[in-house]
Amino acid sequence: MDEPVITALLRPDHTGMLNVDGTARALRGTSEGEALQALIGLIQDEALKFRRPVRVTVRARTGLSILLAAPDGSIEEESFVPFEDLPQPWPPPESAPEGEGEAAAKAAAKAAPEVAPEAEPAPATAGPRAAAALTIDEDVDDDADDELDYDDPAFGGPVSAAPVAAAARDREPAAEVAPEPEADSEPEADSEAEADSEPEPHPEAATAPEPEPEPEPDAVVESDAQSEAEPTPEAEKEPESTPAEPAPNPVTAPNPVTEPEPEPQPQPQPQPNTAADPEADPEPVPQPRASTAPPAPPAPPATPTAPKEPMSEQARRDLLDAPSFLATTSVDEPAQRGLPGFMNRFGFHLAPGPAELSERNDIQGVSRHFDAHRTISVINRKGGANKTPTVVNLAAVFARYGGGGVLAWDNNETMGTLGWRTEPGAHGSTVLDVLGSADELLDARAEFGQMSGFVHHQQADKFDVLRSDEDATGIHEMTADEVDVVHSIAAKYYRLIFMDSGNSDRAENWLRMIDHTDQLVVPTTTMEDRAQAALLTLQAVQSRSEKAAELARNAVVVVSEWQPKESSISQRMADDFRPYVRDVVIVPFDPALKAGRIQYGALQPATRRAWLAAAAAVSRGL
Repeated sequence: MDEPVITALLRPDHTGMLNVDGTARALRGTSEGEALQALIGLIQDEALKFRRPVRVTVRARTGLSILLAAPDGSIEEESFVPFEDLPQPWPPPESAPEGEGEAAAKAAAKAAPEVAPEAEPAPATAGPRAAAALTIDEDVDDDADDELDYDDPAFGGPVSAAPVAAAARDREPAAEVAPEPEADSEPEADSEAEADSEPEPHPEAATAPEPEPEPEPDAVVESDAQSEAEPTPEAEKEPESTPAEPAPNPVTAPNPVTEPEPEPQPQPQPQPNTAADPEADPEPVPQPRASTAPPAPPAPPATPTAPKEPMSEQARRDLLDAPSFLATTSVDEPAQRGLPGFMNRFGFHLAPGPAELSERNDIQGVSRHFDAHRTISVINRKGGANKTPTVVNLAAVFARYGGGGVLAWDNNETMGTLGWRTEPGAHGSTVLDVLGSADELLDARAEFGQMSGFVHHQQADKFDVLRSDEDATGIHEMTADEVDVVHSIAAKYYRLIFMDSGNSDRAENWLRMIDHTDQLVVPTTTMEDRAQAALLTLQAVQSRSEKAAELARNAVVVVSEWQPKESSISQRMADDFRPYVRDVVIVPFDPALKAGRIQYGALQPATRRAWLAAAAAVSRGL
């Protein structure tokens, strides 16, 4: 699929081009959607031309997309780089500036061959190829047009008027065009017999004819049934032949009797023959082919089948074991991201690409609710290892996609920084206030709203923060029993509890935190001493107990790049950790994580996607 080399460009001025191995085809539209439809039509035509999938690189204002176009018209996104992650400025300098694309498109329009005047416009319901035929200026010669006819029905476009008219004439019955009698033809001997053998119309069986002018003396009034043979002189001289006023036709003729016709075309419906003998018994008028077809024979009676014998007791099953009749169906939403998502806003229905499918799977994982509360502990004995940003972002992802019920608890033994990097509430409550109201909060009659006076709600990220003691002159240190009490309160009001630890893995509150943990997360930066501290922390946890060792083996390591352009370092560290833990996730550098308040929505798209992947990895361990 790397050959031919196909690239495409959509400019802000609703122009663009498709380049196939150096041959450019310009396009333009009156709107962004029309230009996009024209481009999709060109891409689909190329796939149909090569009779195999082709790869197309598309540059647009949304970013850079790699598309796979199949001959059946389907288009799938192989990869997408959003505008924010592209090198700036974007578009690159080599792309045409705004306005230049329109001039190129107009020049291409002058060089394009004129459309034949009889060509019909594309219908409103035509597919993208038909739209492309209306909005594309092609720099191709006549031979190329013959080779790739965009008006051919195979491309979904219109056809010219001439073939349509010819096809319509072929389908028309012969009765609609009355043949003209030959002026010089002489009546033959058998014409009289043929005229006599023609069935005469029933006075009440013909449709109401149009009024005919009165015949002049010695004039002959011909019927349509005798259009191929002139009437005999004897028939003209009969005194009884007076013009009669025909009666209207009934709706149907009873039991019509028709003669076998010599030609496949149906004979025209005859008008009343005023030159025939009025005393003769009229015969029924031959009806059109559709009504003269013999009625279908009645269906033979169904052969009665022998009744089935009842099942034996051994073959019967218990009703409680019967499967459900309700079929489980999965509904896949169309693409919402990248170029396919952009195209779907204009009426397309393209499937999501692999990147968007992966993101949807991660969102589904973090949206799950569990049958009981879950506790996730974020640990590293070294300060500055990105523990607090990890707690904030994981809590934000689970709360945003899972619907709330998430608590971020600063379990520092003295004074932590979680409260500094999150949004403060309307009060200054800390974990010590929760301990002072423990009996009240654990009472069976307590309500969830009571917790709002102790926690700090994050309005944008939908989770709550329980701060540590912030008294700079205080001497209180959290004990193991106090951790048990606070954890019981948190488990009553929240489904997910993220605990931000201190730096001492020998403190009572640190060790008791491990006892309540269901999933360990070990953050580190690309600095070597932080990575070494993360490794020592895991080793210390593994040696504490059997449960702690299991937590260490199933831990998730999050490697955050501390400086820009450290992807090689972060990848090397991730490879070093992977053999010893369950999963490793790399978070790219983001200046919004360096200092100040952290808000998930303010991060760069690549950073948000990385934290979503980290949260999905945590969810798989819960």
